Amino acid sequence: MFGDFNLASPYPAYARLRQGPPLVWDADFCGGAWLVHRHGDVQAALRHPDLSVRRVGGWVSQAGAHPSPRLQTFKGLMARTLVFLDRPRHTRVRRVVNAAFSAKALDTLHGTIEKRVAQIHLGLENKLQHGSADLVDEVCRPLPALVMMDVLGLQQLPLSVFQAWSEQLARFIGQATPDQPLLMDTQGALLDMADFLGNSANLQEGGLAWRLLHDEQLSLQGRRERLAQSCMLLFAGYETSRHLLSSLFQTLLDDCTKQQDLLSNPQKIPAAIKEVLRHDSPIQYTARRLMQDQHWHGQHLRKGQLLLLLLGAANRDPEIFAHPDELDFNRNNQAELSMGHGIHHCLGAGLVQLEARLTLEQFLPLLPRLQLGQGERIQLPAYRGWNRLSVQYRALPS
Repeated sequence: MFGDFNLASPYPAYARLRQGPPLVWDADFCGGAWLVHRHGDVQAALRHPDLSVRRVGGWVSQAGAHPSPRLQTFKGLMARTLVFLDRPRHTRVRRVVNAAFSAKALDTLHGTIEKRVAQIHLGLENKLQHGSADLVDEVCRPLPALVMMDVLGLQQLPLSVFQAWSEQLARFIGQATPDQPLLMDTQGALLDMADFLGNSANLQEGGLAWRLLHDEQLSLQGRRERLAQSCMLLFAGYETSRHLLSSLFQTLLDDCTKQQDLLSNPQKIPAAIKEVLRHDSPIQYTARRLMQDQHWHGQHLRKGQLLLLLLGAANRDPEIFAHPDELDFNRNNQAELSMGHGIHHCLGAGLVQLEARLTLEQFLPLLPRLQLGQGERIQLPAYRGWNRLSVQYRALPS
């Protein structure tokens, strides 16, 4: 049912779900899952203490890989990352990494990000002098990668290697049911990432990755848990940020009215970012496993079953958002769930939105001069964004 929805436009499928019951069992998607699509139910599930984020073992089992020491190391690293930890372990680990993404830390990063954006802006303009350019390759992919490398202190890491590792992990996490070749490729990427992050010679002394590995004052238990957090930080925010940036560019280049609205009212930029997050969430769903049997909406849910929390559907729930399919930069979006909710609210949400704001502030004056060409959407069910956005300078009127 749900697994056959159109990746280019999932919202009609969400609208069909809303016409039926609040919980729908899909036997095929993710090997069988309850689809949760109403805003109130998704929000409640995101903060429910009896639902678990642990699901790495399920992914590996579905792929049918043979046990091996490398596979055990891979599973151990993935399972120890913050995004797959339940309380109380999640509380302990999150307390360690929170400081790196606090308001004070973001203030410190502000100037660094501005410089990165300015360099990328200049590089794009230079490329456009010679023809077309791809906004995804020139802006949306390098910026969040470079910023996260700055945050972690990874000046020795080639940008292309960072992107290859992160995008391989995204392909694994973004597939409903990963197969064995995908698992093996992802295993190699994560273990290579851990080898790099575990070598102090690759880390800027005093940087976040160095501190996570070496600072004995941090309440992290063992080398594997320490490495797991650096690995998680290296890829988790990258996907969200690059897809948000690509959606912002596509939205504004496709709608001159919205573009002019922001040019005339730059104070609306933060609200515009929140609205694009709501309207076309970079992360379309997340999942939870039942830790015990429950009755919900008249259905008997069994321990171990999967709940698929459809963030993209919840963000267009007409019970919460008036005219939800419309893009409205004046909307109050405090209820949007793109970055999650509760204890697993995205750690880097503030950084993602800061990158987007500084990018729009720098790039907005350029957009009226650009003509949007061919685009290609990402083909992963868990993500919304663009793999390619071709642009060139508009022809001057004769």
